[in-house]
Amino acid sequence: MKGQYKSPLGVITYVVEDGFLVGMEFSDEPIEFIDHPDINKIHLALDRYFKHQSKEFDLDLKFMRGTPFQKEVWERLLAIPYGQTKSYIDIAREINREKAVRAVGQACKRNPIGIIVPCHRVIGKDGSMTGYSGKDYIDLKKMLLIHEQGYTHER
Repeated sequence: MKGQYKSPLGVITYVVEDGFLVGMEFSDEPIEFIDHPDINKIHLALDRYFKHQSKEFDLDLKFMRGTPFQKEVWERLLAIPYGQTKSYIDIAREINREKAVRAVGQACKRNPIGIIVPCHRVIGKDGSMTGYSGKDYIDLKKMLLIHEQGYTHER
């Protein structure tokens, strides 16, 4: 089932299967409202996040696609605290694959559950803004970080 949420940063489209959130991304699709308990739970979680009422998401997630490596990276991203950032090399080290920095970046780019799995909290080791589903979305990454912590560091 597909749901949509109108956030301050644009329309978020997401997919729920068997009660699990399996996909989330910003989109340009027209808004269609659906009344369903799973949809309502995600809307409430996103409302609380964007209104600074909650720093955590209590949603059931399921990675329906992705390699074992990508899933390992996505699980690790879930441990990055709200308002904080880590570098791609930090994530590579934390999963004991220090030489896989580029692969970590590619896993972040392919993250199927954006915002909830916070790939926007991963930055370059020099503090630079790099990637977020590609270079065209770096402004969105910055806006999410600003929302969370007033992050204004630019390179």
